[in-house]
Amino acid sequence: MNSDRQPQKIGLFGGTFDPVHIGHLIVAEWVCDALGLDRVIFVPNRIHPFHKRQGISESQARFEMLQLALRPFPKFEISRFELDRDRVSYTIDTVRHFKERFPNAELFVIIGADNLDEFDKWKEPQAILQLAHLVVYNRKGYHKRPESGRIIYLETPHIEISSTQIRERLKNGQACRALLPGEVYDYILKHHLYRRA
Repeated sequence: MNSDRQPQKIGLFGGTFDPVHIGHLIVAEWVCDALGLDRVIFVPNRIHPFHKRQGISESQARFEMLQLALRPFPKFEISRFELDRDRVSYTIDTVRHFKERFPNAELFVIIGADNLDEFDKWKEPQAILQLAHLVVYNRKGYHKRPESGRIIYLETPHIEISSTQIRERLKNGQACRALLPGEVYDYILKHHLYRRA
């Protein structure tokens, strides 16, 4: 891996990853290859900025599942930056953290097309675009917009898998082994995650 002092192209991929699934890995690998990134850093969040979900699984479990999922991918790694904060971490906070850590790097924030509609409501959206490129990947029902400044649109495979769907299937005792990396699925079973209360 390159020295932190050398110019790099680094992708930042945030989310709850509750649980991480093969769709996340496909998107990250596709973006990494298409843009020639040196690394993709997965940044699991502790508290969602818009409080879209209550009852997010315990941070350590999500971190350990990511460790298992990313093990086969040498360019993928995890940051605990947001997990270890005791308050909401906004994307701009995370981008500034990595810009300070990698001052010579070119940063790419990876989001789904559905999140682009809310981007103007994010904290300091223009500051994000000054410090990083925004990489927007396909989501069903959302269409590519014209290229705009530092926003990059990528045609990625349409992955009709969501963590919400997986949690529901696990809660209802339905099959979903094929939607998850094998070690993540085994971890979920071992730790009795997502079962009906």
